[in-house]
Amino acid sequence: MKNDINDKNIIKSTVKVFQLLEILAAHGKLSIGKLSELTGFSKSTTQRIINTLTYLKYVQQDKATLEYFPSIKLYELGNKVVNNMTIKNIARPHMIELHNELNETINLGVLYNNNVMYLDKLVSKSPLKAELDLGIEVPVYCSALGKVLAAFSDKEFSFEGNYIKYTEKTISSDEELQEELLQIREKGYSIDNEEYVKGLICIAVPILNEEEKAIASISVSIPSSRFDEAKTQEYVSKLKKYATRIEKEIY
Repeated sequence: MKNDINDKNIIKSTVKVFQLLEILAAHGKLSIGKLSELTGFSKSTTQRIINTLTYLKYVQQDKATLEYFPSIKLYELGNKVVNNMTIKNIARPHMIELHNELNETINLGVLYNNNVMYLDKLVSKSPLKAELDLGIEVPVYCSALGKVLAAFSDKEFSFEGNYIKYTEKTISSDEELQEELLQIREKGYSIDNEEYVKGLICIAVPILNEEEKAIASISVSIPSSRFDEAKTQEYVSKLKKYATRIEKEIY
Protein backbone atom coordinates (compact mmCIF):
# COMPACT_ATOMS: atom_id res chain seq x y z
CA MET A 1 0.00 0.00 0.00
CA LYS A 2 1.30 3.47 -0.85
CA ASN A 3 1.95 5.81 2.06
CA ASP A 4 -0.32 8.48 0.60
CA ILE A 5 -3.46 9.97 2.15
CA ASN A 6 -5.06 10.05 -1.30
CA ASP A 7 -4.62 6.32 -1.76
CA LYS A 8 -8.13 4.88 -2.30
CA ASN A 9 -7.29 2.06 0.13
CA ILE A 10 -6.87 4.50 3.03
CA ILE A 11 -9.97 5.40 5.05
CA LYS A 12 -9.59 9.12 5.70
CA SER A 13 -12.09 9.19 8.56
CA THR A 14 -10.00 6.58 10.38
CA VAL A 15 -6.90 8.71 9.86
CA LYS A 16 -8.73 11.59 11.54
CA VAL A 17 -9.62 9.44 14.54
CA PHE A 18 -5.99 8.49 15.13
CA GLN A 19 -4.74 12.02 14.51
CA LEU A 20 -7.09 13.28 17.22
CA LEU A 21 -6.21 10.45 19.58
CA GLU A 22 -2.46 11.09 19.19
CA ILE A 23 -2.95 14.81 19.94
CA LEU A 24 -5.10 14.02 22.98
CA ALA A 25 -2.55 11.50 24.26
CA ALA A 26 0.25 14.05 23.82
CA HIS A 27 -1.58 16.79 25.74
CA GLY A 28 -3.30 14.66 28.38
CA LYS A 29 -6.56 16.59 28.72
CA LEU A 30 -8.28 18.93 26.24
CA SER A 31 -11.63 20.58 25.56
CA ILE A 32 -13.56 20.07 22.33
CA GLY A 33 -12.65 23.60 21.28
CA LYS A 34 -8.94 23.09 21.84
CA LEU A 35 -9.02 19.69 20.14
CA SER A 36 -10.75 21.25 17.16
CA GLU A 37 -8.11 23.97 17.03
CA LEU A 38 -5.17 21.55 17.28
CA THR A 39 -6.52 19.02 14.77
CA GLY A 40 -7.95 21.52 12.33
CA PHE A 41 -11.24 19.60 12.34
CA SER A 42 -14.60 21.31 12.74
CA LYS A 43 -16.11 21.23 16.22
CA SER A 44 -18.91 18.96 15.01
CA THR A 45 -16.43 16.46 13.51
CA THR A 46 -14.30 16.62 16.65
CA GLN A 47 -17.35 16.00 18.84
CA ARG A 48 -18.43 12.98 16.77
CA ILE A 49 -14.96 11.43 16.97
CA ILE A 50 -14.84 12.04 20.73
CA ASN A 51 -18.32 10.55 21.16
CA THR A 52 -17.19 7.42 19.31
CA LEU A 53 -13.98 7.07 21.34
CA THR A 54 -15.93 7.65 24.55
CA TYR A 55 -18.43 4.96 23.54
CA LEU A 56 -15.50 2.58 22.93
CA LYS A 57 -14.09 3.60 26.35
CA TYR A 58 -10.78 4.85 24.95
CA VAL A 59 -11.58 8.39 26.09
CA GLN A 60 -13.20 9.72 29.25
CA GLN A 61 -14.54 13.11 30.27
CA ASP A 62 -13.59 15.10 33.34
CA LYS A 63 -17.02 16.04 34.70
CA ALA A 64 -15.63 19.09 36.51
CA THR A 65 -13.86 20.75 33.56
CA LEU A 66 -15.73 18.96 30.72
CA GLU A 67 -12.35 18.22 29.14
CA TYR A 68 -11.52 14.84 27.62
CA PHE A 69 -8.56 12.57 28.35
CA PRO A 70 -7.28 9.13 27.27
CA SER A 71 -8.65 6.31 29.42
CA ILE A 72 -6.84 3.48 31.12
CA LYS A 73 -8.13 1.19 28.35
CA LEU A 74 -5.90 3.01 25.86
CA TYR A 75 -2.99 2.75 28.27
CA GLU A 76 -3.58 -0.99 28.68
CA LEU A 77 -3.76 -1.39 24.91
CA GLY A 78 -0.34 0.22 24.61
CA ASN A 79 1.03 -2.14 27.23
CA LYS A 80 -0.36 -5.14 25.37
CA VAL A 81 1.49 -4.00 22.26
CA VAL A 82 4.70 -3.67 24.26
CA ASN A 83 4.11 -7.05 25.84
CA ASN A 84 3.49 -8.83 22.55
CA MET A 85 7.15 -9.87 22.52
CA THR A 86 8.30 -7.27 19.95
CA ILE A 87 10.45 -5.33 22.40
CA LYS A 88 11.50 -8.55 24.11
CA ASN A 89 12.71 -10.00 20.81
CA ILE A 90 14.59 -6.83 19.93
CA ALA A 91 16.15 -6.46 23.37
CA ARG A 92 17.11 -10.12 23.87
CA PRO A 93 20.35 -10.19 21.78
CA HIS A 94 21.56 -7.00 23.48
CA MET A 95 20.68 -8.40 26.90
CA ILE A 96 22.74 -11.50 26.08
CA GLU A 97 25.77 -9.35 25.21
CA LEU A 98 25.36 -7.30 28.38
CA HIS A 99 24.92 -10.48 30.42
CA ASN A 100 28.14 -11.89 28.97
CA GLU A 101 30.01 -8.69 29.82
CA LEU A 102 28.81 -8.42 33.41
CA ASN A 103 27.92 -12.01 34.39
CA GLU A 104 25.14 -10.60 36.54
CA THR A 105 21.36 -10.98 36.21
CA ILE A 106 19.93 -8.70 33.49
CA ASN A 107 16.25 -7.71 33.54
CA LEU A 108 13.83 -6.11 31.09
CA GLY A 109 10.72 -4.40 32.45
CA VAL A 110 7.66 -2.52 31.22
CA LEU A 111 5.16 -0.34 33.01
CA TYR A 112 1.85 -1.99 33.87
CA ASN A 113 -0.57 0.25 35.78
CA ASN A 114 1.41 1.34 38.87
CA ASN A 115 3.77 -1.62 38.70
CA VAL A 116 6.73 -2.75 36.66
CA MET A 117 6.31 -6.13 34.99
CA TYR A 118 9.44 -8.22 34.56
CA LEU A 119 9.25 -9.13 30.87
CA ASP A 120 12.54 -10.95 30.40
CA LYS A 121 15.66 -11.87 32.34
CA LEU A 122 19.04 -13.56 31.98
CA VAL A 123 20.30 -15.02 35.25
CA SER A 124 23.87 -14.75 36.49
CA LYS A 125 25.96 -17.90 36.19
CA SER A 126 27.45 -17.22 39.60
CA PRO A 127 26.36 -19.59 42.43
CA LEU A 128 25.38 -16.49 44.39
CA LYS A 129 22.81 -14.71 42.24
CA ALA A 130 20.00 -12.19 42.55
CA GLU A 131 16.77 -12.54 40.57
CA LEU A 132 13.00 -12.10 40.60
CA ASP A 133 10.48 -14.34 38.87
CA LEU A 134 9.63 -13.61 35.24
CA GLY A 135 6.20 -11.97 34.90
CA ILE A 136 6.20 -10.69 38.47
CA GLU A 137 4.70 -7.24 39.05
CA VAL A 138 6.45 -4.95 41.54
CA PRO A 139 5.30 -1.46 42.64
CA VAL A 140 7.29 1.20 40.79
CA TYR A 141 8.37 2.90 44.04
CA CYS A 142 10.56 -0.01 45.20
CA SER A 143 12.15 -1.20 41.96
CA ALA A 144 15.00 0.31 39.93
CA LEU A 145 13.21 -0.74 36.73
CA GLY A 146 9.98 0.80 37.99
CA LYS A 147 11.40 4.05 39.31
CA VAL A 148 13.22 4.82 36.08
CA LEU A 149 10.04 4.04 34.09
CA ALA A 150 8.06 6.38 36.34
CA ALA A 151 10.70 9.11 36.12
CA PHE A 152 10.58 9.10 32.31
CA SER A 153 6.78 8.88 32.05
CA ASP A 154 4.05 11.52 31.68
CA LYS A 155 1.94 9.63 34.18
CA GLU A 156 1.55 10.98 37.71
CA PHE A 157 2.16 8.41 40.43
CA SER A 158 0.63 8.55 43.90
CA PHE A 159 0.55 5.76 46.46
CA GLU A 160 -0.26 7.83 49.56
CA GLY A 161 -1.72 5.53 52.17
CA ASN A 162 -0.85 2.46 50.09
CA TYR A 163 2.90 2.15 50.45
CA ILE A 164 4.12 -1.27 51.54
CA LYS A 165 7.33 -1.26 53.56
CA TYR A 166 9.03 -4.30 52.02
CA THR A 167 12.32 -3.42 53.76
CA GLU A 168 13.49 -0.62 56.03
CA LYS A 169 14.78 1.17 52.88
CA THR A 170 11.49 1.15 50.91
CA ILE A 171 10.12 4.57 49.89
CA SER A 172 7.07 5.31 52.02
CA SER A 173 5.62 8.66 50.89
CA ASP A 174 4.70 10.52 47.70
CA GLU A 175 7.04 13.35 48.71
CA GLU A 176 9.96 10.96 48.96
CA LEU A 177 9.00 9.29 45.66
CA GLN A 178 8.72 12.55 43.72
CA GLU A 179 12.05 13.76 45.07
CA GLU A 180 13.74 10.56 43.94
CA LEU A 181 12.07 10.60 40.51
CA LEU A 182 13.40 14.13 39.99
CA GLN A 183 16.92 12.96 40.83
CA ILE A 184 16.54 9.99 38.48
CA ARG A 185 15.52 12.26 35.60
CA GLU A 186 18.61 14.38 36.23
CA LYS A 187 21.00 11.41 36.49
CA GLY A 188 19.41 9.22 33.82
CA TYR A 189 19.40 6.06 35.93
CA SER A 190 17.89 4.62 39.12
CA ILE A 191 19.07 2.37 41.94
CA ASP A 192 17.10 -0.05 44.09
CA ASN A 193 19.25 -0.32 47.19
CA GLU A 194 17.60 -3.31 48.89
CA GLU A 195 14.23 -1.52 48.72
CA TYR A 196 12.19 -4.55 47.64
CA VAL A 197 14.30 -7.53 48.65
CA LYS A 198 16.95 -7.39 51.35
CA GLY A 199 20.29 -8.36 49.87
CA LEU A 200 19.34 -7.34 46.31
CA ILE A 201 20.66 -4.21 44.57
CA CYS A 202 19.55 -3.18 41.09
CA ILE A 203 20.63 -0.42 38.71
CA ALA A 204 18.34 0.50 35.80
CA VAL A 205 18.19 2.85 32.82
CA PRO A 206 15.24 3.66 30.54
CA ILE A 207 14.70 2.57 26.96
CA LEU A 208 13.30 5.74 25.41
CA ASN A 209 11.09 6.57 22.44
CA GLU A 210 11.55 9.54 20.13
CA GLU A 211 9.83 11.82 22.67
CA GLU A 212 12.32 10.80 25.37
CA LYS A 213 9.65 8.82 27.23
CA ALA A 214 10.34 5.36 28.61
CA ILE A 215 8.77 2.41 26.79
CA ALA A 216 10.74 -0.11 28.85
CA SER A 217 13.74 -0.31 31.14
CA ILE A 218 16.76 -2.55 31.51
CA SER A 219 18.62 -3.35 34.72
CA VAL A 220 21.39 -5.33 36.32
CA SER A 221 20.69 -7.14 39.62
CA ILE A 222 23.56 -7.81 42.00
CA PRO A 223 23.67 -9.44 45.44
CA SER A 224 24.55 -6.74 47.98
CA SER A 225 27.40 -8.92 49.27
CA ARG A 226 29.08 -8.69 45.83
CA PHE A 227 28.11 -5.13 44.95
CA ASP A 228 31.00 -2.66 44.62
CA GLU A 229 29.61 0.89 44.82
CA ALA A 230 32.71 2.19 43.06
CA LYS A 231 31.60 0.31 39.94
CA THR A 232 28.17 2.01 39.79
CA GLN A 233 29.07 4.33 36.91
CA GLU A 234 30.60 1.42 35.01
CA TYR A 235 27.30 -0.48 35.29
CA VAL A 236 25.34 2.64 34.29
CA SER A 237 27.58 3.23 31.26
CA LYS A 238 27.15 -0.33 30.00
CA LEU A 239 23.39 -0.28 30.61
CA LYS A 240 23.03 2.99 28.70
CA LYS A 241 25.14 1.64 25.84
CA TYR A 242 22.83 -1.31 25.32
CA ALA A 243 19.65 0.70 25.95
CA THR A 244 20.76 3.05 23.15
CA ARG A 245 21.35 0.11 20.82
CA ILE A 246 17.85 -1.21 21.55
CA GLU A 247 16.35 2.24 20.92
CA LYS A 248 18.12 2.55 17.57
CA GLU A 249 16.82 -0.85 16.50
CA ILE A 250 13.24 0.06 17.44
CA TYR A 251 13.24 3.57 16.01
